Formats: sequence, structure tokens, C-alpha cells
Amino acid sequence: MSEITMQDKLDFLNKRETERKLKSKQNEKGSVENEKVDYFEKVVAEKKSEIKELIEQSSQIAQKDKLAEHFNKISNNILTLQKYIASNNLFLRTYDIKVYQESITSLSNEVKELEDKLLPKKRFNFKKRSDVVKASNVTQVQPVKLDKVDIDVGDCGFKDLNDQELNLNREEVFKKDVALANLENCTVKIYGTPSTLHLSNIKNCKIYSGPVSTSIFADGCIESTLVISCQQLRLHSSKSVNIYLHVTSRAIMEDCTHINVAPYNLEYDKLAEDFERAGLDRNVNNWLSVDDFNWLNVAKDSPNWNQMEEADRVPSFFI
Repeated sequence: MSEITMQDKLDFLNKRETERKLKSKQNEKGSVENEKVDYFEKVVAEKKSEIKELIEQSSQIAQKDKLAEHFNKISNNILTLQKYIASNNLFLRTYDIKVYQESITSLSNEVKELEDKLLPKKRFNFKKRSDVVKASNVTQVQPVKLDKVDIDVGDCGFKDLNDQELNLNREEVFKKDVALANLENCTVKIYGTPSTLHLSNIKNCKIYSGPVSTSIFADGCIESTLVISCQQLRLHSSKSVNIYLHVTSRAIMEDCTHINVAPYNLEYDKLAEDFERAGLDRNVNNWLSVDDFNWLNVAKDSPNWNQMEEADRVPSFFI
């Protein structure tokens, strides 16, 4: 039996010390990771609580323009929470990420249902004037005017039209909720300052609008060009749309693909005055600040929208 030398004892003690330090570091690392998870869960819980509180406050707001701004705030808070979760997914388990994503979806659906209830989309039931000409080869026709008897007071817009050029003047749209629905192969020119603009089921159309003082809600826009200015844009279920945009907060999109954006470049008489009337700052344009609800990866840009190549842009639109 070989005799244990002093060097053997030292090697043994050094090995034990190394193992002890390694175990200590592993415990320390585990403790730090646990602290990170605990802090993350605390922040998520606080943010969800804030969103829930805002949702509960919604039914207490009577003014439509204030309510629209309120729902914009909720959507922005949900996006902030979504980004926070995405930026911390490196130390989250796949299962946990899925749970948090489902939680975000549930919140978004809850807000959408409540918004549809408190801010329902306009139901149009207006008459077409007898002097409207329907012809696919006509580039300039008399616009369809809304019969105020058939719709809510203050509403204006166009619905169920093909192959027409349609105009709304400054007096018609001032502080009004304007809606365009079920239009195909149409050109719409909106002069002035609507309160809100709703677009629904728009195909192969060109929409030119003066500054909208609050929000533009667009759903089901296909193969169209939108030249629009607003406080906030919310785009849903749209595809192959070129947007020349002026937005003073951020744009939000969901379930959209092949969206191209460029800066707003509309020109018409008294446009500068309309920006002042709408309360929009012409020097503040966040046209490249687009948040995609369908894209959680903060390290990469969403593939669903792109900055329009300068060579592909129309330099200016004069209406």
C-alpha cells in the first residue's frame, strides 16, 4: 500500500476547494436567475394590473374621442408588455413563453370586444342620390352624398361603390367621424380635418385624406394606397398596401402582410391650416414607428412591413 504524500494531500484539498467554489458559483448563479425570474414576474403582474384597471375605466368614459384615445393607450400598454416579455425570453422556458403569449392574446381579445361594444363601427344605411353616375370608364363623377335622415347625425362617408372618384370637402368632414366601407377601384379625396376615419373592406383603392385629429382605424384594406395623417393608425387584416403616413404617436398593425410605408406627402390648398385645426404637429412624424402585434422578436424587424424604397415612392400627391 503506497504512502500518501504531502503533495497528494494538497492536491486533494485543492480539488475539494475548487469543487466548493464551483458549487458556490452555481448556487449564486441559480439565485441570480431566480431573482431575475421573480423580478420579471413582478413587472409583468404590475403591467397586467395596470391594463386591467384601464379596461375597467373604459365604460366610465362618455366622449367618443376621449374613449378612442383611451383604447389607444390600452393598446400601447399591451404592446409595451408584449415587448418586455419578448426581450426577456432568453431565460424563460418555452412553456412559459407560450403561457405569456396566450395571456397577451387574451388581453388583446378582451380589449377588442370591449372596444367593439363601446365604439361600434358605423352601420350605414344611406341613400344614393339619383344624379350619381355609375360607369367603370368615368374618372370624375358626382360623389355619393349621405342622407342625414338615414344615418346618425355627424356621420359621413361612402359605402358599396365601385369604379368611382369620390370627394368630401372641409365643411362636410370637420370634426366628423368619416367611414369608407366596401369600396373597390375607387379614388377618395378627403379635404379637411375629420375627427376619426374608419376604413373597412377597401380593395384596389386610393385614399387621400387631410389630417385626422385622432385615430384612423383600417380593416381589410387590400392592394390599395393610403395617403393619411393622424394621431394614431391602427391597421388590421390588410395586405399589399402602400401607406404614405404622418402619425404623431405610433402605428399599430395586426394580421397584416406586405405593408410598405413612406412619409406623408399630400398637397392641397389650406393643408397647413388643416394641420393646425387638427392639432397635429407637422414636424413630428413617426412614420417608421410601426408596432406589429404578430411579431414578438425585438431583435429583428417584422417581416410584415417595410420602408418603401425611395425609387418606388410617388414624390407628391396633389389633389
